[in-house]
Formats: sequence, C-alpha cells, structure tokens
Amino acid sequence: MSLVVTVTDPAQQNEGMNKFTSYKVNTQVNATHPNFPFQSSAVVRRYSDFVWLVDQLMKEYAGAVVPPIPEKQAVSRFSPEFVEGRRKMLEQFLVRVCAHPELVNARALSSFLSADDVAFSVAKNKKSSEGETQKGGGMMKWFQETKTSLSKDLVKCDDDEEFAQINQYMESLESQMKVVVKHTQSLVKKGRETATGLFEFGLAFTLLGQSEDDDLGGALTQVGHTADSLSVLSTTQAEMECKQFESPLVDYIRLIGSVKAALKQRENKLVSFSAATADVASKKASLTKVQGVAGKEDKVVSAEAALAASEEALAASSDDFKVCSSRCLREVARFKEEKAVDMRKTVLDYINLQIEYNKKMEETWTNLVPQLEGVNVSSVGNGFVGAGNDQDRVRSTSELKGGAPAPGGDDGLVGV
Repeated sequence: MSLVVTVTDPAQQNEGMNKFTSYKVNTQVNATHPNFPFQSSAVVRRYSDFVWLVDQLMKEYAGAVVPPIPEKQAVSRFSPEFVEGRRKMLEQFLVRVCAHPELVNARALSSFLSADDVAFSVAKNKKSSEGETQKGGGMMKWFQETKTSLSKDLVKCDDDEEFAQINQYMESLESQMKVVVKHTQSLVKKGRETATGLFEFGLAFTLLGQSEDDDLGGALTQVGHTADSLSVLSTTQAEMECKQFESPLVDYIRLIGSVKAALKQRENKLVSFSAATADVASKKASLTKVQGVAGKEDKVVSAEAALAASEEALAASSDDFKVCSSRCLREVARFKEEKAVDMRKTVLDYINLQIEYNKKMEETWTNLVPQLEGVNVSSVGNGFVGAGNDQDRVRSTSELKGGAPAPGGDDGLVGV
C-alpha cells in the first residue's frame, strides 16, 4: 500500500482567548486498505492532535519507534519561520509513520487522516483500555512507584543483557551525536561570519579602488566586486550546510529519543510483568493460609477466584511483555539499518557540497588573476602632474630638511 501525505496551509485560529495554528493534512491512497477506505482526504488538524496521535501509536504498538514531532514552543510560535519549520517537521512525521510497517496499520492513524471534526473529537475523548488499567492501584502501582530501587525484584529475562547493551549503545550514540551537532553548528556559524567578512572586505577594496584612477584602481575595484559575490556564495553555502547537514543531524538526535522511549516502554512492560508475577505469588500465599482450615471454606473459594484472576492477568502481562520486547529488537535493528543509509547520504551530501563550494571559490578567485597581472605598474603615479623620478624625490626631501626651496613648486613638493 502507498500513502502520500502532505501538510499544507498553516493558518492562525482563535479559540476564545487562545490562539493556535491549524494545518491541512492531505492524504492520497494509491492502493486498497481496510483502514483507509477512501482514495483521498483532507482534514484540518492542530499541533495537539499530532501529540495525541503519538500517544495513541505508542499505546497501540508498544515498543515501536514512533517518529518524533517538533517540541512545543511558547515563544515566537506564530512567526512565519517557526510555522513553516513546524509544518515541514509535522509532514516528515506523518511520512515516516505511513512508511512504518506496523504503525501504518494503527486505528488512530486512520482516524487522524480521515475522520471529520465530530468523529475525531469522539476518538480523542475515548479512553483506551490500557489507560484505564494503568489507573489501578495495588501491587502494580507499588511496583511502578518503586521500580528504580527494586530492579533486583524484576523478573529476569534471557534478553536482559542484550537490552542492557542496546541502552548503553543508544546513550553513547546520543552523546556523540550531540558533540557532532555542536561542532557542526559552530562551522555553520563561522561560515556565516566568513560571508559577512567577505562582504566588508569587498566593500573596503571597492572604496580603495575608487580612490585610484588608473589600471590598479580598476583591478582593486574588481577585487571588491569579486569578494562581494563570494560573500553571497558563502551565505548560500552556510544555509545549505544548515539544511543538508546540521538539520538532519539534529533530527537524528530526536529520533534517538524516540528509540529510547520505545526501550522505556519495554522497561515499563517488564515492571508490569514483574508486578503481576508478584501478585500471583501473593495470591497463592493467601490461598495456602486458608486451605484446610475449618470454617474458612468461603475464604478458600474467594482466594481461589482471586488467584485465578491474578494468573489470567499474569498470562496477559507476560504475552504483552514478550510482544513489546520482540518489537523493540526489530525496531532497533531497523533503526540501525536506516541510520547507516541516512548517515552515509548525509555525509556524502556534505562532502560534495564542500567540493562544489571550493571549486566555485577557486574559479572565482582564479578569474581575477589575469586582470591583476595585466595592471601596467609603470603607469602607476602618472595621474600626478609633473611627477619626478626617484632622485628628484630624494633630493626634494633633503632640501626640505635643509630649509631650501625644492624645484618644481614653492612648497617643496615635486609636481604637486
């Protein structure tokens, strides 16, 4: 199945005293699918709707790497630059979700892409069974509140060591990626500073050239014009570096955060599984206490029913945990494969960008060489009427020191 999704037409809306930006979400379905019984659709959604979709995808497919959405921002959120940047990122989010082998089948996605305002409002307000379960108390709540100090009480699994290595890998990758981004941002900043420096350099040479009225003046003016054009080239280069290199790396830091969120879900499922296991043990102990005790027959029946319910919950929790763990492993493998492809392309794009930029810089400077080499240096100074030779200048200087009038003028300067 192929889905083509775009996010367009951002518009500022008013809701009482609050303002928000709405987006038009357009979907084109190129093949039949039970979750998308339409060929095309266009709905209006806001940022909070995307947040809802992320939450639902994580619930429907626990352990899946749900693509990141842009972070919420309170300052300058209605500026054209911010709105356009958010629009692009929201569109990228939907494209990634639709390309995901599992997330594309989510009921929440179908509702998000096609439901009208009324139906979508109902879908958002509907409480999921998982959300209701998490509100319960007892042993489950106790485990979740104290899991950081009770890791030794968690159920041991065969893949614990593998997940420990994965977590360590993701932490290291995130740390190193942040270092790369930091230095990349520094390079982009220096590129912009170079562009500004070239502009000021060019202006200075242009003014210098205008102060000369010979071949040298024309050449110096051309140096200024060349530096000015290179300033434009450097500005474009800095923007391209930001778009093709810095932005993809920053995006990968957010994607790493999504992977860590999936791993966190697996951890939470393990806590639930451990809590269910402990609950069964507790129910068995309670049953043992009343079994064979005269007058406790009613309590035995009640304890047996409680144990049966607890064992059923344990079986469901065990299955849920296994599904989440398996999905996590698949998702991490998928992430690594896609990262290799994406990083290879990103770095190659950056290298080619540098090659082209330096070629243009070299070509531009090289084209200036013939004009400078063609300057007739022997004519320099002929613009001064009556200019003398070097001996005249030396003699004039010495005569000035002696107080005698210099030839060629009352002020002692030759030819002035």
